Amino acid sequence: MHIVESRWRLFGHILMTDIDIPANKAMQAYFNQMACSSRRRPTTTLPVIIIKELSQAYPHMKLKTLYDLETMRLLAQDRNKWRMLTRRIAEFSEATDFTGSI
Repeated sequence: MHIVESRWRLFGHILMTDIDIPANKAMQAYFNQMACSSRRRPTTTLPVIIIKELSQAYPHMKLKTLYDLETMRLLAQDRNKWRMLTRRIAEFSEATDFTGSI
């Protein structure tokens, strides 16, 4: 649970920072590339893990496009909402042992 929570806290911290930092530019490039790429076998990368954790805890939320990334960025601006999201994802991960299956 600690790893999952730390990963999401870092993700939120990055989303709250200036859009011109390298981490935000890399995320934008990743999600822009996802929109343009053809279907292929997904590799296990940090964005893939985050997307899986989000979809497991919140099936109605998605993180596949730049629009979804912007939605997450807006959500991260409210620290209380982000903290609740992070806590729920970590708790769900622990309950389903999601981290052990990757």
